[in-house]
Amino acid sequence: MPDRTTPLPRLGALERQVMDVLWSCADELCTRRVLERLTTTTLAYTTVATVLTNLMRKGLVERVSTERAWSYRPRLERSEYVAGLMAQELAASDDRPGTLRDLVRALGSDDRAALRDALRPGSRRSDPPVAAGSTRFAECDA
Repeated sequence: MPDRTTPLPRLGALERQVMDVLWSCADELCTRRVLERLTTTTLAYTTVATVLTNLMRKGLVERVSTERAWSYRPRLERSEYVAGLMAQELAASDDRPGTLRDLVRALGSDDRAALRDALRPGSRRSDPPVAAGSTRFAECDA
């Protein structure tokens, strides 16, 4: 996990797409598998390899050795990354109470309810239930 004192890096459009692929998978993926799952654009293998290397350098992914290639997995969950960015923006505000108030006003009723639940003493993070017979990472199977 990246150092909490170091600001989280912002993601470019292609970096975000690659992270979305990695976040959607339970297991690490090699460059070829990431490329196969990037369905919105046609990219070269070397482009995806470069993006993965850059994400590793930024501390957002880790590289693991597999049988014949390197594979990659996120160092943070998507929710941890987004929460970290939100915390950074809040820390940069010169009116934190006002910023929090405006954020809550901008949230929908479901998000406000989730926030109230998260603030409740003893509240723990819970993942949404997975339907019987399905996997959470079905798009990565095959």
